[in-house]
Amino acid sequence: MIRPVTFRNMNQQIIGILHTPDNIRLNEKVPGILMFHGFTGNKTEAHRLFVHVARSLSEHGFIVLRFDFRGSGDSDGEFEDMTLPGEVSDAERALTFLLRQRNVDKNRIGVIGLSMGGRVAAILASKDRRVKFAVLYSPALGPLRDRSLSFMSKEKIERLNSGEAVEFFAEGWYIKKAFFETVDYIVPLDIMDSIKVPVLIVHGDKDPLIPVGEAIRAYEKIKGVNEKNELYIVRGGDHTFSKKEHTLEVIKKTLDWIRSLGI
Repeated sequence: MIRPVTFRNMNQQIIGILHTPDNIRLNEKVPGILMFHGFTGNKTEAHRLFVHVARSLSEHGFIVLRFDFRGSGDSDGEFEDMTLPGEVSDAERALTFLLRQRNVDKNRIGVIGLSMGGRVAAILASKDRRVKFAVLYSPALGPLRDRSLSFMSKEKIERLNSGEAVEFFAEGWYIKKAFFETVDYIVPLDIMDSIKVPVLIVHGDKDPLIPVGEAIRAYEKIKGVNEKNELYIVRGGDHTFSKKEHTLEVIKKTLDWIRSLGI
């Protein structure tokens, strides 16, 4: 069963979709999973990746919440005002909302993040003890400020410094200076070994946006922290695992790994 839900952060409304297993009993407790989309993405994600993942998890007994960060999808706000701390704050509020659902087991809560959402998931898992495991899809874990600014012309940087929103990353997407000033406020690669809960990193070796080497470096930092930590490379996979066989492979790996935790 799926239903639209809303909750608020910073006096703005956030829109989400809650997936609940069919035939769940009134007082039954089941594990919950929270999903974080990527930069310029939304709760559906590219080629409906998040829909397919959430459906499969729900069919296997999980309550899943996927939602739009403020400024994305159907939620309040404007994308140009997006900052990484703002998305982490949205993630914290979404986690609180999920934990308040009657059938969610508070001791079996995990997060799944794609790309920039993987950055959010890693940060949240490093500091919020409510998170019991994390799955990172094609995560953006390294420094981003200088790399992002390197794609900007001198004229655009001058406009940013004057307080203007400028087009960035893809046509029609505008962003302000605050994004660049905050995107590295926590660099996950620097703090990955502080994540004590199990972590699965899933990355395609043909990812054109975030090189698989970044995932390998992250795994090298965490492989000795928790015996359940794992890096899974999708051979031929792109940034969002767009080929059907890759989507199915990622879903199967996600389910198998979570089962291995005894969740």
